[in-house]
Amino acid sequence: MRRRLSALLARLLRRGAPGVRPLAGVDAAAVREARRDNPFDTWASRSRSANAADPALACHRLWQPFPELLIRPKFRIPASMPVFASGSCFAREVEESLAGLGFEVSTLCDEIFGREPLMHDGAAHTGVRPRSYLNRYNTMSMRDEFAHLLGADPGLESGALMYSLGQGAAADLHYSQSLRQADPATTLARRRAVREFLGPRLRRCRLFVLTLGMAECWFDAEERRYLNNTPGPRVLAAFGERLSVRLTRFEEHLAALESLYLMLQRVHGDDFRIVLTVSPVPLERSFLGRDVVLANTYSKSVLRAVAEEFAAFRPNVDYFPSFELVSFASPADAWEWDHRHVRPALVDHIMASFRRHYVEDAPA
Repeated sequence: MRRRLSALLARLLRRGAPGVRPLAGVDAAAVREARRDNPFDTWASRSRSANAADPALACHRLWQPFPELLIRPKFRIPASMPVFASGSCFAREVEESLAGLGFEVSTLCDEIFGREPLMHDGAAHTGVRPRSYLNRYNTMSMRDEFAHLLGADPGLESGALMYSLGQGAAADLHYSQSLRQADPATTLARRRAVREFLGPRLRRCRLFVLTLGMAECWFDAEERRYLNNTPGPRVLAAFGERLSVRLTRFEEHLAALESLYLMLQRVHGDDFRIVLTVSPVPLERSFLGRDVVLANTYSKSVLRAVAEEFAAFRPNVDYFPSFELVSFASPADAWEWDHRHVRPALVDHIMASFRRHYVEDAPA
């Protein structure tokens, strides 16, 4: 019996894990060839003198004000291709940068927040972009918003994740809290206004830039949905028995992206492209009794792994390393005073890199 088990184990080790497909793989000959063609594959040399002589080593390229990475895009994008961006506050930076590169960015839509029912009160939210209302902080909420914009989520149409607080006020936790709270009818009218404005534009777009944000997410047990935003004290006081924080797993985020992809496929066939990024902006706080640094490391790690898995076998999906370009930049040059938000100069550098690598007819 022991010999049979040993033989079985030996066969399994030779074959690898059954049913598991690696994300990438090359044979020994290709490894040698790749070594010749890729001067950026080494972090540091084993000798100090050789290390000093090779500027392509990662230890020299990183921790600079504007680091450079080897990027090999799967596809090129015509600047005439309309863009739809979704994600957290870093996605708003990406929108403005893409518009500066000449793209038509459908979600660069501050104009709809200059009229009712989406009127943005600049005095109440100083320095906040009006379209921050559209921020998506987790992958499951991003999927739900795509379904809503495509008219495929009757639950959101009828008030899911909308919490009545008395005295005519309601908190809408499917959207960001950048607008003043309104009565339930106005809150639903806001959702309808967003859908009616962005839904047709989503159907026309062929390039989707999705920025994944966080893995520590609020959940409504009655609605069986993830909130997009953190509930305030009044919501927690009235509805706290059905709300909880979950440390979400790889499989949930991957399933949400796969569902989103199928929605786009039903609209566009295979004639669309997705560029995935992971937001470099750290968690503001952790709700699970953990050090926020550890919580943030898990959050970004799992989302980075999800992005790699999701893009690996889809020719029209690619990962762009804005997360790494910020994380491995000189901290003094990367961050604003709060060490959470990225300095505009580094955002410009990141988008210049995107333009060189992805945009057709851009200078090398």
